[in-house]
Amino acid sequence: MKRALVKTISGFPVITLSVLAIALVFAGCSNPQASDTIPFSGTLDTGFLSTGTGADSWVSSVAVQSDGKILIGGDFTTYNGTSRGHVARLNSDGSLDTGFLATGGGANNYVLSVAVQSDGKVLIGGWFTTYNGTARGNVARLNSDGSLDTGFLATGVGTNSTVRAFAVQSDGKVLIVGEFTTCNGTSRANVARLNSDGSLDTGFLATGAGANDRVYSVAVQSDGKILIGGYFTTYNGTSRGYVARLNSDGNLDTGFLATGTGADREVYSVAVQSDGKILIGGFFSTYNGTSRANLARLSSDGSLDTGFLATGTGASDGVLSVAIQSDGKVLIGGYFTTYNGTDRGHVARLNSDGSLDTGFLATGVGANGSVYSVAVQSDGKVFIGGRFTTYNGASRGNVARLWN
Repeated sequence: MKRALVKTISGFPVITLSVLAIALVFAGCSNPQASDTIPFSGTLDTGFLSTGTGADSWVSSVAVQSDGKILIGGDFTTYNGTSRGHVARLNSDGSLDTGFLATGGGANNYVLSVAVQSDGKVLIGGWFTTYNGTARGNVARLNSDGSLDTGFLATGVGTNSTVRAFAVQSDGKVLIVGEFTTCNGTSRANVARLNSDGSLDTGFLATGAGANDRVYSVAVQSDGKILIGGYFTTYNGTSRGYVARLNSDGNLDTGFLATGTGADREVYSVAVQSDGKILIGGFFSTYNGTSRANLARLSSDGSLDTGFLATGTGASDGVLSVAIQSDGKVLIGGYFTTYNGTDRGHVARLNSDGSLDTGFLATGVGANGSVYSVAVQSDGKVFIGGRFTTYNGASRGNVARLWN
């Protein structure tokens, strides 16, 4: 509780309580304590992972289920000291959900992406060859208890290299991106679409060379068009500077970024706003020749939205994850330690014009290492995963939850 303010009127002391203190008094709490503090936005939710060590190595992807439980994927092999093969589910208080992956070894190597389907099944992608001892080439689907869904990718070998991100379409088909050259033995350059059973959708990218280098992020617009960001410079042989939009059949949407050079370096995260504008984060310093430090917003045609981050220096280093709140504010995580010259330890919140929301993480140092993934819960709290051991000085093993 904020300390009561003491004023004097005509020599008599008058105590002015905060609104919360008054509410507590009327609720029957006649003696509100000074320890009942109102949490500041961006501070650590100390009730999450209040006991336990968290993940024993980096967490690359987080996803929040509709029931508030949280899925994480990464390089870790234990959570709170219990064995979990690169994927785990947490209860809403940060403790391990022991009913998820209760038996089996999980993935035999790191998981880079986790996504929850509307039916509660879980997609994982990364650099693994087995799940619970069954062959799965870098992509798998799990039942809601963490066991392998053997009906997904029952035939076929998966991809021949890393899957980095997913997007689940409204029809149940699954877009996968990464740094692979084949999917189920058929040529697909870093982008592919799977049917709901894990077989290759041969009608997607049926012709064309695809992306000429790895793809890190994918998002589906409300009209079914597909945005990708990555390290590529061409798509189907046409120049595209690290970001492109595809038609629903996987061909290049030539009306997007029809003029301009795009970003000058890789794009790691792509997110679509409700108004159709597009946020991109990565390691670039310009977009279409205009200075934008690691973060930019695009109009629906791929041109730069010059009203976003019109002033300021942006993020001091790479932005790896972008999440949009329901109020239009933008959460970012990454390697950066300042935004527009103000200290922010690897996580920040921006106003809708790209300026820093100074009320978020106004006190504290943030994470002591990189934040790889940011997700917003239905109650507005912010979940982060990455490669950090503390947040605002408190021990947190690669995962933390923040007040919003």
